[in-house]
Amino acid sequence: MLLSDLASLGSFVSGLAVLVSLIYLALQVRQAEKNQQSSIRLARTTRGVDIVLRTTDSAICEASMAVTTGAGTDIQWLQFFTVISASISHLEDSFFQFRSGLLPGDAFRTFTAQVKSSLARPEVRAFWDTTLRSRFDTEFAAFVDSLIQETPLSLMRYHEMVSVWKNRTEAIRTAATA
Repeated sequence: MLLSDLASLGSFVSGLAVLVSLIYLALQVRQAEKNQQSSIRLARTTRGVDIVLRTTDSAICEASMAVTTGAGTDIQWLQFFTVISASISHLEDSFFQFRSGLLPGDAFRTFTAQVKSSLARPEVRAFWDTTLRSRFDTEFAAFVDSLIQETPLSLMRYHEMVSVWKNRTEAIRTAATA
């Protein structure tokens, strides 16, 4: 074999090694992206579950019930609005993650649909209008305003919702035993 043949073979092997390295690097980058997406989903879920679980505290439940009847002490109104503020901050984070491509559209749409149930409440809209909107980025504030515009107002109070759930539960039980 000539020296030029050996040089060509070496060049070929070197090129092949670079190609294999690039393929491996692409796979690693793809896996890192999946891991990052998974971490983001886990953090969002943990934060969302934490907010929901905190609302099961009896004082927060009582505050929510009182506020939706227009009653309640100043402390109860503050408790209710603190939970709403945490939920809106959670929405803001999800909004910016979605906008930057870190949150898939289906996950963002599902979460947004859940948030609309809170935005249907007159108490939440009042808090948004008077206090929260000015605390957030204008693009996010416009997004929340658009959600409010497309969400019908709900005047059903929490104790009425509980009554509806109880009645529906009983109807399901009755149908199952019939």
